[in-house]
Amino acid sequence: MAEPDTEKETGDEDPSTGERAQARERMADALAEVRREGKKAAFIYAVVDAVLLFLVMNVLLTVLAPAELPTQLSVPTAVTERIGAAVGRSIPRASFPMGAVAGIAVGLFWLFGEYLYRVRQPLVEQFEAANANITDALRTARDAVDDGAETRMAARLYEDVLDGLKQSSSVALVDSRRLIGTLVVIVLLSLATVQVAVVDIGLLDRGPAETESPNDRPSEYEGLEDGDAILGDSEDVQAGDENLTAEIDSTGGDEEIDRSQEFPSSDTGGPGSGSGTVDSQQAGFAPQEEVEDADLIREYNLRIREQDADDSDTDP
Repeated sequence: MAEPDTEKETGDEDPSTGERAQARERMADALAEVRREGKKAAFIYAVVDAVLLFLVMNVLLTVLAPAELPTQLSVPTAVTERIGAAVGRSIPRASFPMGAVAGIAVGLFWLFGEYLYRVRQPLVEQFEAANANITDALRTARDAVDDGAETRMAARLYEDVLDGLKQSSSVALVDSRRLIGTLVVIVLLSLATVQVAVVDIGLLDRGPAETESPNDRPSEYEGLEDGDAILGDSEDVQAGDENLTAEIDSTGGDEEIDRSQEFPSSDTGGPGSGSGTVDSQQAGFAPQEEVEDADLIREYNLRIREQDADDSDTDP
């Protein structure tokens, strides 16, 4: 009779041991879930702070506009060419404001730095501090899981803590007041960024942009010179030997001009007479090699025209 009792006790002991192991596994899973919730809260803090820092840097660099930094940062041509080859289309040269580029760089650096700093902190202890109703029990259960305890008392503790975790919330890991205050500042800085971009405010004087204008070019003009010194002495030219036929429309006078009439006509009173005829003679030209300083003569005439135009503009 004693032997069956021994088998009964042994049979009752095995299921109890399995339940204890399962309770410990559920508690370990719950602790892993608590750590994941802590990482989510750390990421939320890091993102919000990074956006805030990005806006601050963008507004400061846009308003201050230090002369040591360029206003625009161009994307290297090698980068745009590789992207264009990847997408199968030509990408034009792109440039971005220096304030935005610096803000993005600083924001990304802060994002990763703050996230790594927060996840290195004891996440379970942060959850314990945020949920005071299970602080002591959760701490004890965490230590028991780390020690690998699977006793009947440890199993009961695991079950109690799991029931308490169902009534707790991971929202308590995030300070709502701090988060809302940061979001309000982000909205204000966003409005300030738009206003600065529209108004183009600059506290530091960068100086006017250096652009070359025609008035800045050096001029060798030293005033009008003596015409005789430029054109040279007058000389008699030889008459040409080629006859050209010219047609002249008469716009005044009573005398009609025949299309076949030649000039000078025999009935004219000479050059400058008041008749309706026109005196002409063969044009003569000096040999090309005798015309000196043609470029200088052309420049001289242009200068005279410019001076006449300036005088006419200044006359009341």
